[in-house]
Amino acid sequence: MGINRRELLASAGAGGLLGAAGLVLGPLPRAVAAPNDPIHRSAVIDRAWNWYNRNIQYSQTGTATGPDGTYSWRRDCSGFVSMALKLGPTGLNCPNTTALATRTYSFPLLRSSLAAGDFLVDPGVHVVLFHKWANAEHTRIVIFEEANPSEDMNHYECALSKYDSYEARRANNIRD
Repeated sequence: MGINRRELLASAGAGGLLGAAGLVLGPLPRAVAAPNDPIHRSAVIDRAWNWYNRNIQYSQTGTATGPDGTYSWRRDCSGFVSMALKLGPTGLNCPNTTALATRTYSFPLLRSSLAAGDFLVDPGVHVVLFHKWANAEHTRIVIFEEANPSEDMNHYECALSKYDSYEARRANNIRD
């Protein structure tokens, strides 16, 4: 029966006794942010790249973990966007396209105001994650998309007009 790091530090009184005893501990693990905690845009894009680079396969009945391996999300379009934004609940019950388009998770914005980590959603149908503008005129966009079983993860440029029927939205927990 060993003593864990937290108990050892507590018994050592702020670690001063550890150095005197010649014990060396590595850095404490960083706390994992919980779903719905604030998230910076750069972290959203990093999380999107993680699923893209892992080529997470589309599934409405399976899940995959986010980059830290702690939580998992459904492997469909809304699960992917929920994972990138670190929205909960997690697992198969993560927000779907209809839920993502509610005040619980996001608010509407002008299409011209889209920034990295925002999303375009057609409630009940599909959602894509906005990465960046592809031209100065703001008529072309670069998006991440967990499309369907035949396409899986995508990252590509397209005309913004392709998503004319979609709502532009920003997650409540996103920070600049």
